[in-house]
Amino acid sequence: MRKALLLLVFVVAAAPVFAQVAGAKVASQAKTPEETFAPDAATHDQVMTLLDLLQIRKTMATMMEGMKQAMKQGAERSFRERVPDPTPKQLEALHGMIDDAIGDMPMNEMVEAMVPIYRRHLTKSDVEEMIRFFGGPVGQKVLREQPQMMQEGMRAGAAIQEKRMDEIMIKVRARAEQLAEANDEKNGTQKK
Repeated sequence: MRKALLLLVFVVAAAPVFAQVAGAKVASQAKTPEETFAPDAATHDQVMTLLDLLQIRKTMATMMEGMKQAMKQGAERSFRERVPDPTPKQLEALHGMIDDAIGDMPMNEMVEAMVPIYRRHLTKSDVEEMIRFFGGPVGQKVLREQPQMMQEGMRAGAAIQEKRMDEIMIKVRARAEQLAEANDEKNGTQKK
């Protein structure tokens, strides 16, 4: 039961990462050679200029690091329930599993998967205005501050999630117990 609980906590903590990877995969599959865009759609080069200006790779890396840290904290908390006094080597191995699970995300592929999405939703003039804004002093300040704001946001979100995790786990345990009892009753009636 403890192993299942640890696995469940890991899956819940990892869900945003897997959703993002799945979303990028779906987006890359949606990009077909015959895909056409509106005549006033932003060009591939315009979108890439915007994404580079937005430092999207740096932002994605910051988000991934924040998610990885939240996952490590959740996994460690669950591990400590099973092993109250883990050794530094055990914790290092646990953290290594998270690092391996996330691995190196293919940032270039993820960015390329975003290009057709931007092209479908933004016109050339939209992207030109965004480039103008983010190329200016206020836009540059937003870009400078954004990584720190993202990290703080991830920590705030993790704290909220952590507060709710006990409540969620109580509900999951209760439901799992109900399912197990129903299964026992079913098996008991079948044996008669």
